Amino acid sequence: MTSLATAPAPVLVGVRTPFLRLVRVEIRKQLDTRASLWLLIAIALITLGAAALAMWVLPASELTWRSLTDFASAGWSMLLPIIGVLAATSEGTQRTGLQTFVLEPRRSLVNLAKLTASLLVGVVMVVTTFAASAAANLIAASALDGDGSWALEPDYLVGSLASMVIYVAMGVGLGLTLLNTPLAIVTFVVLPTVFGAIALVPWLADLIPWIDIVGAMTTLVGGAPSGEEWAQLATASAVWCVVPLAIGFWRTARRDVN
Repeated sequence: MTSLATAPAPVLVGVRTPFLRLVRVEIRKQLDTRASLWLLIAIALITLGAAALAMWVLPASELTWRSLTDFASAGWSMLLPIIGVLAATSEGTQRTGLQTFVLEPRRSLVNLAKLTASLLVGVVMVVTTFAASAAANLIAASALDGDGSWALEPDYLVGSLASMVIYVAMGVGLGLTLLNTPLAIVTFVVLPTVFGAIALVPWLADLIPWIDIVGAMTTLVGGAPSGEEWAQLATASAVWCVVPLAIGFWRTARRDVN
């Protein structure tokens, strides 16, 4: 007969939460909270407004799908990463961390769901941008005698999606690392600008392109990057995306939840 002292501890067995369900929950959080919802509305309005403004600013010869898309992309290029920041810091700002991590103790999986949900929202915004600029191109060609060209290089499409992925990953990484919404937003806005300004220092001019994420992404969307430019994009992405995500996953996995 087994004594109480040597009896094995009971093991709780349950059904694990599917990853796709976690992603759906994170998407719903982004739509349920007023800050994220109004930010998404603002991005959509700015995208539509920028596409409309381009029809009046650009000369008729330059009214093409490509140029209109460049204008419309201003709606998400700077604001969409903030969605990632809000998603990463939501457990603290909304005080839902205890409930979330009790229902799903695998914190890294929850963070991965946040990243995936933010990227899916980003894809929707990019598709919306191309759709809005396509509608603007039709209007410009018929009403303003615009060029109406539909030429859009595959490199440009891939570059736009890759830029969105980098921006969103940056936002989620900084949010998870700092776990403070205002600080993460300010860091995202200020630091890349600071690195761009430091590039004016002569003895740092050769180093900055390897860590300047804004310049690297400009090259990515602007055309076919060279081998060196791909390497610079990889190193800058590692500095601004991979490292903050790794630190954020590590920090949230070991942080006490209040």
